[in-house]
Amino acid sequence: MKKNTAIAAVIAVLLASSGLNAQSYYNSGQLQQYGFSKTAQSATYGAQSDGYGVQNEDYYVSADAGSLPPITSQKSSKAPVVKSKSGNEVYSQDSVSLPPVTTLPVPSRTALPPLYSDTMMTVPIEESVTRVLACNLAGYTGLIETISADVSKAGSFKMGFHSSWFDIDRVYDRTLSNNESGDMLTIPLFFNYAVTDDLEVIYNIPIVDYTIKSRILWRNDISESGCGDSTLGFKYKVFDNPTYQTRGAIGIGFKFPTGSDDKGLGTGETDFTIFTAFSKNYERIVGHLNLGYTMTGDPNTQFYPDGLADKFFYNIGIEYPHTHNVTVMAEVAGEDWGAEGNKVDVIPGIRYSPTENFSFEIAVPISITNDQRYGYNYRLVLGLNTFFQ
Repeated sequence: MKKNTAIAAVIAVLLASSGLNAQSYYNSGQLQQYGFSKTAQSATYGAQSDGYGVQNEDYYVSADAGSLPPITSQKSSKAPVVKSKSGNEVYSQDSVSLPPVTTLPVPSRTALPPLYSDTMMTVPIEESVTRVLACNLAGYTGLIETISADVSKAGSFKMGFHSSWFDIDRVYDRTLSNNESGDMLTIPLFFNYAVTDDLEVIYNIPIVDYTIKSRILWRNDISESGCGDSTLGFKYKVFDNPTYQTRGAIGIGFKFPTGSDDKGLGTGETDFTIFTAFSKNYERIVGHLNLGYTMTGDPNTQFYPDGLADKFFYNIGIEYPHTHNVTVMAEVAGEDWGAEGNKVDVIPGIRYSPTENFSFEIAVPISITNDQRYGYNYRLVLGLNTFFQ
């Protein structure tokens, strides 16, 4: 009975702390409603017989009394029950049983842009640096004089010009004296279109302006300007070996007499040219080799009184893409023009591409040997390429 008495006393304290009025009677149903277990009810009921004032299952608790807050009914749970801060709700701490995870969510894949785009006018070198496929003086994809075996992607279009200027210091085998002078400016305008990934078509028409002041060679000073002979050419890439990084191409060209032969702006005859081009990558350096032959017409004017012989030419060039925007070039260009003489130039140059739509070039061909019609020590070449895709 002492045990029951202790339990009853604890219940009295709990009821008092809940604000119940003292000297209140509660039956077993009310105690059960307030959340007391059957053991507590029995203990309280047993305490009745010991003089705690509980009769007929009405339990008397001697404590301060008040109205009990309603207790939210809860399902039986092994987890502890925690009351909210407001004291009005009771939450179970049962663990939540979730279904097993069979598949993981697929993360979204965002395609990041490449560091350097491989446009229609560029090709990668060692998967890190690209080089620009600009055009040479004739309009073919290449360096300054050298023709590359590469062709831009199908549908690409390039156009631009090169200005080639030099001071004439010799006419044929006669060196100009102090009171004589001459200069020649040639601006070939070119158009290049890639029909396929292996075939490109070019059209070139030069603007020529020259002045020669020599009363010994001619009675009067000569100064003429106008369009020169135009050229239509085709270059076809025959093979491309990715294992050895080697390409090969062949080409043909037709020169038409669009320039005035009386003014010395053209030969007045049609020429036919055939050439080959080979290119090979050596890590970051790209090498090129050209061999070509031109069958000239047979002009008979004051400028070519003895006609013109056929011409054999060769070009050896290398280019080094220093960065994606800057390419350093070096070439050797030679011609054997029969009675017109031989010519060999060494050509250092640089190509700068500020955007994927433009490239600028500057080169200084230096004469090693030249016994052709007009002699010079060096030339200045400036070029502009524009790219359309």
